Amino acid sequence: MSSTSESSSPRSNATESFHPNTSKGLHLKIDFAWSKFRNLIFEKNGDKLEPVYIQHFRPTKPQLRFESAANNSPIATGTINNVSISGECIIHGHDIALKPLKRWKTQYNYLSKTFSSSGAEPVPISWIANSSLKVWDFVCLDANQLPIAKFSVNIWAIKQVGNFYFEKTKEELSDEERDEVVVTGVTILYIMMTRMNNPLHLVGAAFAKTGKVEGQAQAQEEAELAHKKDIDAKP
Repeated sequence: MSSTSESSSPRSNATESFHPNTSKGLHLKIDFAWSKFRNLIFEKNGDKLEPVYIQHFRPTKPQLRFESAANNSPIATGTINNVSISGECIIHGHDIALKPLKRWKTQYNYLSKTFSSSGAEPVPISWIANSSLKVWDFVCLDANQLPIAKFSVNIWAIKQVGNFYFEKTKEELSDEERDEVVVTGVTILYIMMTRMNNPLHLVGAAFAKTGKVEGQAQAQEEAELAHKKDIDAKP
């Protein structure tokens, strides 16, 4: 399974043209705390680190749980499926279905109201990736295929998981936008790590329904997902 897009693709160019070292945007740093088996996500401003999120791991669905570092209030969850290579997130009570664009490449998309200019009609947001021997770069693209943020993961790191580099500054970025990028980006990272270590995901990839998200179909899928969760929650 390759995590590299075609070199001639605009998506591939996006990963190469986004240079976080020169970006003036918001910078978040993720560290893994071995003692408590969780990720701590900080806002990095020079040498100063301010905690923003705590991300917990669970053995059962939803495997990822995000909460505010300020008051421990729940923000979101991320779900990794046992066979299917798709994923789900619930962010502030809103269901997001992460749909693969390709079976054997790291390309996902979903519908977002957060990044919609109207706030009513959801727009497609994509995550693509390129990798080297040391770094796995995930890039979040808006509906016009312009970069929103880059999530650079240290492949061999034991403690320092990676960094989020946003195009917008902290002042330009809403909390909802920041939350959505962090939650979907981290969820896709652990989906891909599971795919590389779970043979059942080879079956899931072979039979996956891939393609671009469509408003009506995706909305129906998310409604069905929410309905299923309501049924499962009943005693």
